[in-house]
Amino acid sequence: MKDADWERLLRQSLASAAEPEEKLNESIIHQLKERSQMKHRHRKRLSAGLLAAVLILVLSVSAYAATRLYSAKQVAEHLSNQPLAHAFESKSAIQTNQSIASGDYLFTLHGLVSGAGLSEFKHSSENIYPERTYAVISITRQDGKPMRNTDDPEYAKDPFFISPLIKGQKPWEVNIVTMNGAYSEDVIDGVMYRLIECSQVEMFADRGVYLAVSSGTAFFSKEAFAYDEKTGEIQPREDYSGATALFNLPLDVAKADHAKAEAYLKELRKPSSSPDNGAEEEEGVTRMKVLRAKIRDGQTIDGIISESIKKVTYDNSGNMKYTHDDWSVATSPKEYFKEGQIGYSDNFTISGDGSSYKALLFHKDENGVITGRIVVVD
Repeated sequence: MKDADWERLLRQSLASAAEPEEKLNESIIHQLKERSQMKHRHRKRLSAGLLAAVLILVLSVSAYAATRLYSAKQVAEHLSNQPLAHAFESKSAIQTNQSIASGDYLFTLHGLVSGAGLSEFKHSSENIYPERTYAVISITRQDGKPMRNTDDPEYAKDPFFISPLIKGQKPWEVNIVTMNGAYSEDVIDGVMYRLIECSQVEMFADRGVYLAVSSGTAFFSKEAFAYDEKTGEIQPREDYSGATALFNLPLDVAKADHAKAEAYLKELRKPSSSPDNGAEEEEGVTRMKVLRAKIRDGQTIDGIISESIKKVTYDNSGNMKYTHDDWSVATSPKEYFKEGQIGYSDNFTISGDGSSYKALLFHKDENGVITGRIVVVD
């Protein structure tokens, strides 16, 4: 299954009026963190039909200082994305710094910016839709307790859905997943920050665009938000057991492009030509979990392709680069290794066709030398 087919599969899982199965939703979202930072030649990472299982968990700081929140620019800098940091302080950026309290949390939308070529890390869809929207959101607990650090074994038990939603469009059909989205996140001083990106939303400015946040799920939930079929309005549900927030994005209506938006929606809703590959994805997720467990337990990693073992090189921005056959990666070492960490990173990419799978692993020795290698995953 080609990369485009995989993206269509994600869309297809949302296309019906029924809400997608939660198990599949959780698997997809948790394994697709920051797809944009992995750039494989000819899209090899997804050409065999599974996913780019890159769990980006950047170095966390344990001290809690809720009185000081980072700006959108500072968050981008922390995530080693200097070009985007500059974009967040440009005249075209929108500084919102709006907060909404709900349930156990306080959600703050710090700012957003749209444009082409703004990020250090290119998303695969930029070849088709070069203009993208980036936004920074922070999450704090109202009781003053720090958010779980990304290296906490319980970290994944507190999922959040954060996504633009378009007024007049069914939110289970049009959201960050179907809009070629991705995100990075980290916990800094007890505050969770998430940098999201997707196809630019300014083309929908005349319709109205929301930024939705909900706790308890990594995917859009009809239990958290209500959609009015007649008016196209979206509202948080008061009876939702978790926390919800809905920000109205202050976009410039003059930047709306109705024809472009309609063409985009038409392309987004194209049905996939691929059959249902649910069992295939489930198998891939299972193998990914087994491999990650081996790495964390310090077990021997079998199936390494010897000729793929190569030292990474670095570009002028300090990003490490690795290339072997059709695999090509350019990303910050911070996305894989914490300060002082040696051995294998348990963040990796995996792809497969339902019967065979390969993963790209990075290893750092005691001298700080990082090597990459391809592993055949049993």
